[in-house]
Amino acid sequence: MKSLLRPAVLAAALSVCLMPAPAIAQETASREATLDIYARYRDNPQITTERLENGLWRTRIPLASLRSAQGAIHLDGASARELISFAIAPQADVKDARVLLRHVSGRAQEGLKPQLRLGMNGQFIGQLDGVTERAAAINEIVLDPAMVQHGYNTLSIDAVQRYTLDCQDADAAELWTEVDTSRSYIEITYARRALNATLADLGALLSAGIGGVEELGILAGAPDAQTLRWGALASQAVGNRLGYRLPKITMLSSLDAGPDGEGRDIIAIGTPAQLAGLAPAGLANLKENDSWLSIGPSPNDPSHFLIIAAGHTPEAIEGALRTLASEGFPLSASPSAIIGASEVPATIIGSKRQPLRTDAKYVFRDLGLEGASVLGQERGRAQLSFALPADIRFRDNDEAVLALDFAYGAGLDGRSVVNILVNGAFERAVRLTNPAGEVVPAYEVAVPARSLRPGWNTIDFQIELSSPTEGACVARNARNLAFTLKGTSTVTLPPAGYFAELPNLALLQETGYPFTGLEAAPMEIRAADASAETVASVWTLAARLGQINGTVFTDTNFGIGLDLPDANTLLVGARPALGGFLPLQKLMLPQASGFSRELSLVDLGDNGLLVEGESPSHKGRLVMLVTAETDAQLLSSVRALVQPSHWSQIQGGAAVWRENAATIVSADADATFTIGNKAAREAARASSAGSSWRWIASIAAILFAMAAGLALIARYMRKRINGK
Repeated sequence: MKSLLRPAVLAAALSVCLMPAPAIAQETASREATLDIYARYRDNPQITTERLENGLWRTRIPLASLRSAQGAIHLDGASARELISFAIAPQADVKDARVLLRHVSGRAQEGLKPQLRLGMNGQFIGQLDGVTERAAAINEIVLDPAMVQHGYNTLSIDAVQRYTLDCQDADAAELWTEVDTSRSYIEITYARRALNATLADLGALLSAGIGGVEELGILAGAPDAQTLRWGALASQAVGNRLGYRLPKITMLSSLDAGPDGEGRDIIAIGTPAQLAGLAPAGLANLKENDSWLSIGPSPNDPSHFLIIAAGHTPEAIEGALRTLASEGFPLSASPSAIIGASEVPATIIGSKRQPLRTDAKYVFRDLGLEGASVLGQERGRAQLSFALPADIRFRDNDEAVLALDFAYGAGLDGRSVVNILVNGAFERAVRLTNPAGEVVPAYEVAVPARSLRPGWNTIDFQIELSSPTEGACVARNARNLAFTLKGTSTVTLPPAGYFAELPNLALLQETGYPFTGLEAAPMEIRAADASAETVASVWTLAARLGQINGTVFTDTNFGIGLDLPDANTLLVGARPALGGFLPLQKLMLPQASGFSRELSLVDLGDNGLLVEGESPSHKGRLVMLVTAETDAQLLSSVRALVQPSHWSQIQGGAAVWRENAATIVSADADATFTIGNKAAREAARASSAGSSWRWIASIAAILFAMAAGLALIARYMRKRINGK
């Protein structure tokens, strides 16, 4: 009977939320098909790496892949700057480097020689003439390889622009330069160094930079629930250190991977007996309850690593993986380590984006804002950033209170202000009115708490300094312009409720909710079947969800099969493995998107499908399904989905996509449900309202009784008087 219920349970769970989403034609792959005619635009800038014939590697990084903002770089005003950072892993020995820039400037600057100055890590690398023709120009700047360092490198693009030699408005619309981020790129040619690392080097070694971890193979034995769990922890151990990118994760059945083994880093998980062929000296003598962690060159490619996490028992193996995933664990400067059971981290708390508690006060310095100073300039900016719980809800009239410690210089006029923006929206302004300057401690500014949102928040302080001037073009001394915001300033958050309305893919992509590893509600991740591609897809999604908050899913249940537990569940599998049932038979892309082809759920073609809904068997639990037509297409779709270009676009209750980020379309949910304490709050409000009416009725009854009593007394007194 149980097996007969599975299709109905899942179909009902998902049928509440799927709406029209995009359709993609089913065509045989061809050279022209790579353009993806259903994309809203054809550019799909991605970081690419190719192996050259001489044993070198070449990586091309479009500037678009290094920026969170979409589209071109806009350099506006008389002086404008853009900073772009990229990373180089310590495994890469840089041989050649160059920057290719495609740019164009406003026609009004013709004849006045606008300039672009390029720098790398603070050093000058090139100066380009601004192009004021109708078409953009392409310039190549060849770099000295010694200027490119391991770790993060910063490319600076400074524009100096003029439209007149007389009295120029520094903010005039004519002063602009645009850089095409899709066709501008950084190119690095490098050789890979043979691996020579210790466990203490893991932080640098597990890098998203050029020459870092681009492909990760996980060897963990036969696929089962335990293997699924171990691979997810290993994937999160790597993904959390990479920060913003993920490698291509693959499930390995053995290390004999043929030519594909080159260019791949490996994590092997198991008992000493299972890993005997790979084991370094000492693993055979491992004690029963101890955990083993080691690093060394991969047997397939000595420039890549092989990490071994081993133990005689499942608990010991998990202890090794917990140690690997704990970035704060003091690993020794040696190739291997034995971790006793008492030393294994019980809980793993990430340090990246842990949400703040409400009803608490925080110092700016503790939130990463040490302070900011503006000296001799008219404008400056400071930004406070922090994360809030995904299910947080403030009351409409609540306020967050900023207590600002700041000082400003003398000689400012009444137009000098500090504008305060919360998540990009203007909220308050602080006037700097004392002409003699002032030191101001704990200046309180209240901003509406409703302007804060679940997930990542920013509070911007835009500093505008002004001093008196006369005439249209007067020489002036700006050295009196001074402002300092101190890191001792504080922000106090009010109390809040905790509830969320689901499905909500926008909340998922921003915070991971309800699959963050931070909630008290139970969570389970399930693979529909035990194919290598499905398991690798689960590991990839687990790595992306953990990466959002820097968490590791040590308290999450894993399983294989279609049973829906009493938990928020992520189910991953190809459509045929789902037993042929899906929420609807057809999806149709809205006419507004340019075409009306139908996407048949009998054949998903080249599309990936993500859909959420409430479990009918377990009220208040969310089911999220990730599927595609075949196992291979599922893994390809999941790898595309977790890229920032795709992940940042999902919203509503369902999404369909292809490899090009421009193809993703989301659809609203048919029905939603609420989890958290909203119901309790509404009940309390109703109870409070009921109590108010009862109180009014009681007062009325008392007044009526008093009036009746007074009337009786008056009647009695009249009788006495009349009787006399």
